Amino acid sequence: MGFFVSPHLSLHSAVNATKGNKNMKNIRITTLLLGFMFVLHAGFSAKANLKDEIPITTNSEEARKLFLEGRELLDDIRSDEARELFQKAIDQDPDFAQAHLSRAFTSISNADFQEHFDKAVALAPNASEGERLMIEAVRANVDNNPVKAAELYEQLVEKFPNDKRAYQALGGIYSDQDKDDIAIAQYIKAIEIDKNFASAYNSLGYAYIQKKEFEKSEEAFKNYIRLIPDKANPHDSIADLYTIMGRHEDAIEHFKKAMELNPKFVMSQRKIGTNLVFTGKYDEGRDAYSKAMEMESTPNAKVTGMNEIAGSYIYEGNFKKALAAFDESIRMAQKAGLSLRVAGIHSQKCYVHIESGYLAKAEESLAECNKTLKASDIRQSFKENFAKNALVQEALIAAKRGDFETAMAKADEHLAKIQLDNNPNEVEDHHNLIGLIQFEKGDHSKAIEHLNKGDQEDPYILYHIAVSESRAGDKTRATELFKKVAERNDNSLAYAFVRSKAIDAQKMAGKK
Repeated sequence: MGFFVSPHLSLHSAVNATKGNKNMKNIRITTLLLGFMFVLHAGFSAKANLKDEIPITTNSEEARKLFLEGRELLDDIRSDEARELFQKAIDQDPDFAQAHLSRAFTSISNADFQEHFDKAVALAPNASEGERLMIEAVRANVDNNPVKAAELYEQLVEKFPNDKRAYQALGGIYSDQDKDDIAIAQYIKAIEIDKNFASAYNSLGYAYIQKKEFEKSEEAFKNYIRLIPDKANPHDSIADLYTIMGRHEDAIEHFKKAMELNPKFVMSQRKIGTNLVFTGKYDEGRDAYSKAMEMESTPNAKVTGMNEIAGSYIYEGNFKKALAAFDESIRMAQKAGLSLRVAGIHSQKCYVHIESGYLAKAEESLAECNKTLKASDIRQSFKENFAKNALVQEALIAAKRGDFETAMAKADEHLAKIQLDNNPNEVEDHHNLIGLIQFEKGDHSKAIEHLNKGDQEDPYILYHIAVSESRAGDKTRATELFKKVAERNDNSLAYAFVRSKAIDAQKMAGKK
């Protein structure tokens, strides 16, 4: 886990501040809630057998029909269309717990999410046992307890061993905890139940990306395309793989194919921009992002597009223009009443200021983030995640100033807060923080010790391990890590900070 606060739901895994593409840990971040999309897939079947699959509890056959149609659309990442159908299902049956849960997943703001998620929780006692377990699992994950969420999903597959979507949901929560082998086993089980279960191949492909097993990932995505060749999402998925592999022309070809199949699939248009940025075509990349923003249907998505533009300037090394773009994102989010996004972008600006050495401005951005949170009705668990992240930022600011006593005191406060949770990923966060403090202090031996216990998927952390290894004398290891970072091609604010530096370090190592 990294330190870069996302405007999306999974705040503890906040490396994806500029991402409009799929998160390798959460599969898709296309709306506020799609970090938990796997949960949605966990138990709906058009022909539910009470012994085999999780039943759907509704008193309206029309609501059931609308719900299942919405589910199919969301399988294809057609969130706007799915949201309309989920809402229609709720209109037919206001006490339809699963429809409210799904409506929350496709929400367009924090308030929208909160309304429907709270309704789903309130209605859960009147739903089936399987549905209740699902809602409880989502609640645990939302409240930053993924271990409990996994336990609940394990109960779900035990009670419904022939429900393919339950296994996919279980795989998703393990994938989110970086337990990729366990996740893959669940996806394979889902496919064994139904060899034509297209969505499970998609999940499997991303799990193999996390393991860097690209041939297996490509095979999974090709099966995904084979099963639903006329849908946009399979082409978008394999294009994500090609992006990670550095096959940018192939990626753009498939993103364009996705747009051809579904002109509303704006995510692919944004990711064309990312691939152009990765090849150094910054202006063309920003043109692609701007085109995507014009096509977007919700203010939340438009804010994401502006964040991508901000990120492109950081990749280019122009922090001044990046900050101006983030300011525009804030204005857009404020106008739309998106308080969670406003807070998240202020936090992103804080990191930009920390990275560029403007520490007083970093404190100003952090204060604006806290001010936004205090005045908002954001869910308390989200506020707590921001509070933990604020301690990280305060510690890094102190370390950058050479005030290591304050930095370590803030780190101790951070540790006390994360110990209240049941989230192993946050332990990595703490090691990341201690390692970066030691890096600033110049103790590269201790920096390496802690950073190696941190998030090994965070390019910012890997880059700092590489620098510390180089300064500690292990040039070979450093070169390997610089190469790994340079070739990562996984769009995030964390990566934007270090990509060009890793590329330069790799080139310098090649000249020696």
